[in-house]
Amino acid sequence: MQKVAIIGGGASGIFCAVLLSLHNIPVVLFEKNKILGKKLLATGNGRCNIHNIHTDSTHFQSASFRQKDLQHILQNYPFIAFAKTCQNLGLLLESKEDGRVYPLANSAKSILEIFTHTLNTNPNLQIALNTEITAITPKDSSFLLQSQNNSTCFDILILACGSQAAPKLGGSDKGEKFAQNLGLKLYPSYPSLVPIRLDSTLISSLSGIKIKAKLTLKKNEQILAETLDDVLFTDYGISGFGVLDISSFMQTQKNFTLFLDFLPNLTSKTLENALQNTLKHQPKISIETLLCGFLHPKIAKAFVTHLHPNPNNTKHLKQFIFTLKNFLCENPRLKDFESAEVCGGGVSGKEIHPNTMESKNYKNLYIIGEMLDIVGNRGGYNLAFAWASAHACAKAVLSQIK
Repeated sequence: MQKVAIIGGGASGIFCAVLLSLHNIPVVLFEKNKILGKKLLATGNGRCNIHNIHTDSTHFQSASFRQKDLQHILQNYPFIAFAKTCQNLGLLLESKEDGRVYPLANSAKSILEIFTHTLNTNPNLQIALNTEITAITPKDSSFLLQSQNNSTCFDILILACGSQAAPKLGGSDKGEKFAQNLGLKLYPSYPSLVPIRLDSTLISSLSGIKIKAKLTLKKNEQILAETLDDVLFTDYGISGFGVLDISSFMQTQKNFTLFLDFLPNLTSKTLENALQNTLKHQPKISIETLLCGFLHPKIAKAFVTHLHPNPNNTKHLKQFIFTLKNFLCENPRLKDFESAEVCGGGVSGKEIHPNTMESKNYKNLYIIGEMLDIVGNRGGYNLAFAWASAHACAKAVLSQIK
């Protein structure tokens, strides 16, 4: 029987090994860390948003995958099929009202425990921890893998090396280097679902404050993306769920502008009327106290300090309200890979067959998960693609071996 090698013990690599293990296929799973699923364990602050019931291609971005090909990969292994697989393995899931799915145990450790148990039921499976593959050499119809200690030939090779995101959890550019050495087309990787740096003394003075705010990404007055969620102010810029969500749209754009609405639930007119009403009944109220009626005191103080609003002047009042609801985020740029949850870019979608995830240039070479030029929105979409691509690959391998 042919020997299968999987490089990478992250979500896609583990799940592909799990699916092959259900058929006792000989597999060697290589992982450079001392444990499997190190990044998976940290997902969702340890809870692991494992999937999303609303998964489709509109929740992903790619420079190379055709939308219909991506949709094909996802539709061939939708959430209902994944949930059934998990249930058969003994892992129960729970979906939330917003479509996000978590393990019923509310712990990423339960996922890894169930998956690892399944791997251990395969007598033909070997898990090689603390083993980093240093080179891949195609040889006729096989692949020679070299590690620190030895070299071994495999008939089938599955690359599930992940990306540069979260290097403290094992993220690296190893997969990109493998792909480059094999002559595969790559799109430059970039951090995604990541905080944003800004050049703003007002914003940095708000460090530690979190509010519900709206972020709007524009280009030539056209809205490219909007989010309404938590925004956490930091000494370098902004973070929080809303920021992570909009960050995934920034890298592919040039000459864009980013605006922050501090009071998304109030229209400009409502806010103007409320301020004028307070001034009418409290004519001696200080500007800072006036603003504290609807803004966090630290935010009120920052606006008074940096903008010196004069609410008694109608023109100044309107300008201030406009700024409050259309605050220009100066020089927005993504933080680095260390702060990123996932990466965009990677191996071009044109390099693989979407039905099987097999390379078009190398027979029996498969590429799955985050190594590919696919990045999903926050909410379980990136893991959804990891499971779907692993399933397509495992199905192809099984059909070939059997």
